[in-house]
Amino acid sequence: MTQKFTSLIEFLERFKDEEDCREYLVQMRWRGVPECPHCKSTKVYEYQSRPIYKCRDCNRQFRVTTGTVFESSNLPLRKWFLAMYLLSSNKKGISSMQLARELKITQKSAWYLAHKIREMLNNKAALKKLRGIVEVDETYVGGKRRGSKRGRGAEHKTPVFGMLERNGTLRIMPVEKVNGKTLKGLISGNVVRGSTIMSDEFKAYNGLNKFYIHKVVQHGIKEYVRGNVHVNSLEGAWSLLKRSIRGIYHRPSRKYLDNYCGEFEFRYNTRKKCIEMRFTELMKCSKIRLKHIDIRRTG
Repeated sequence: MTQKFTSLIEFLERFKDEEDCREYLVQMRWRGVPECPHCKSTKVYEYQSRPIYKCRDCNRQFRVTTGTVFESSNLPLRKWFLAMYLLSSNKKGISSMQLARELKITQKSAWYLAHKIREMLNNKAALKKLRGIVEVDETYVGGKRRGSKRGRGAEHKTPVFGMLERNGTLRIMPVEKVNGKTLKGLISGNVVRGSTIMSDEFKAYNGLNKFYIHKVVQHGIKEYVRGNVHVNSLEGAWSLLKRSIRGIYHRPSRKYLDNYCGEFEFRYNTRKKCIEMRFTELMKCSKIRLKHIDIRRTG
């Protein structure tokens, strides 16, 4: 029987060495039956001297990490797993300095590792569209200067747009411009037509009633709730995002803000799941190869 874990001590007991980590990947990726990532054949065998497989059909070699975020990494799988556990189990995330101390690696390596994981979480290619009642809103995050304007039109900050399915999934992303073309385009690409959109009176949302049921709450006249018309759930998510950024990441650069949003989105959407389930959901996202991240510019 597979050992469960509900704490860091149990996690470390579950993954004591590299072999435990490889066995976990074999079960998660192939359900215990290795499959060639090149030709999808199951006619494969494993070398006795090293953890490498060879396909009998295409005659190519591969590892359980081939085609995943772990491929070509010099970092042991156990440290990858521990980094994923720490990122998914900490309520507000974890800084690269703290991650470096926990993994006993350099801060530079920890920063790179954390962004690889965030990049992995930020892959939205196969996500289902939101439906039902969907709240939409924007917020502004980033550098803070004394006396600078808050909210729409804020200087030195990056706009982040969000869509939250009522009692469901959150989707957020930084945007270049907060205008009708940009926001309505994102809504169209992420929300099923015919759904009910809840927003404030911002003019960029005008025209949504062409494809959606559009209900508006008038913040300008101090109206925040009218029956079930509100964006309070999404504003609650914004509050959590800003506390996470201020407390852990401080002033993330615009270049990598998308990755921080992906991390927060994952943490918010799995907030009701146990530690083991969050870790499992995170590991499922590892089945992709990622582009190189420019480590020369940290954020």
